[in-house]
Amino acid sequence: MKILFFLLITAFFATIGFAEVPQQSDETNKKIEKIEEKLDTTKEELTKYTQITEDTKERVGDISSSVDRFTTALSIFGTLVTIVLIFVAWSSRNSAIQEARITSQDEAQKLLDKWVKEKEKVFAEKEKHFEKIMNDKIKLFEDNVDVKTIQIMFENAVAYGMNKQYNEALKIYDEIIRSYAKSQNETISVKVVMSIYNKGFALGKMDKPDEAIKIYDELISTYTDSTINEIIESVAIAKINKGVTLGQLDKSDEAIKIYADIIATYKDSKIKRIREVLILAIQNKLEIEVILDKPISDDKILLEKLNQISEDMAIIDMLLLLQNAKTSLQDSEVQSWLEKYQDVKYSGWGFDELEKWITNATDSDEVKQRIQSYIETFKTHLNRA
Repeated sequence: MKILFFLLITAFFATIGFAEVPQQSDETNKKIEKIEEKLDTTKEELTKYTQITEDTKERVGDISSSVDRFTTALSIFGTLVTIVLIFVAWSSRNSAIQEARITSQDEAQKLLDKWVKEKEKVFAEKEKHFEKIMNDKIKLFEDNVDVKTIQIMFENAVAYGMNKQYNEALKIYDEIIRSYAKSQNETISVKVVMSIYNKGFALGKMDKPDEAIKIYDELISTYTDSTINEIIESVAIAKINKGVTLGQLDKSDEAIKIYADIIATYKDSKIKRIREVLILAIQNKLEIEVILDKPISDDKILLEKLNQISEDMAIIDMLLLLQNAKTSLQDSEVQSWLEKYQDVKYSGWGFDELEKWITNATDSDEVKQRIQSYIETFKTHLNRA
């Protein structure tokens, strides 16, 4: 490009020179010819350079086309790379989301499983509680039915007993015992124990004392450790009835043992009926000691400590007077007894054992008559209307 520019300038100045000299010499012509030759040479070179320039332009054009194609390809490649990167990023994102979803699902499943287990536990507890409530209600209903049933049965048996239909009464008592002996209901258990006792009592009334004692022993051994007051009372009454029955069988020593057991077991009891049994045991024990002419125990002291009503003390004092009557007159003491207990009535005390004793006594007729007289006095006073 610089050479072309130089040639153009040279030609320009030559033209100016030609214009200024219209006529030239030979030397000048020669110079002109040389200049023209140079000019031709320059034209040729200019033509070459022009061709080169054109070729260069074409090559530059080709190069530009190639560059454009390369740029286009590069753009396309860049676009493809971008698309690939976007795809990879999208895939990574989806993978991350999927993993996150899986992780979230695992966590959610764990939470769900935990929640389900907690709810199952709560439900199981509620179901267990509900089942217990229902079972309790069913049991309560059944117990109520059983209580009413056993009450009716027991009342019927008692009615048969009062009418001396002991066989019918025993059938019902046996049915109650067989059906309800294992019941955990307190009311029912009490009725079962009372049925056992009444069965023994009925057998005694049927002149089956040995069978009666066997029933009393069954009751005592089975329920002696009970903490239910009604059952404790029934056990104590079974013991006292066993003692009375043993006395009727002339097994006085065994009777004394059972009475002593009652006194030792229940001397500190605060239950009213137990205290009544305790007093009766003291009285019966003292009666046997009088009949057998055994040393009198100090049970009277215990009775005094119990602050018993006068009718109970009247029996004790009566028995002590009869004991002393074996060896001496007790007329003044009997009179004092009548004055002390003038208001006492005690129709519940039986004189059969005392009358039997004095009838069979080997004492002198004088002693026997004296004691019989005192017994009649006491009997009349206590049994008066």
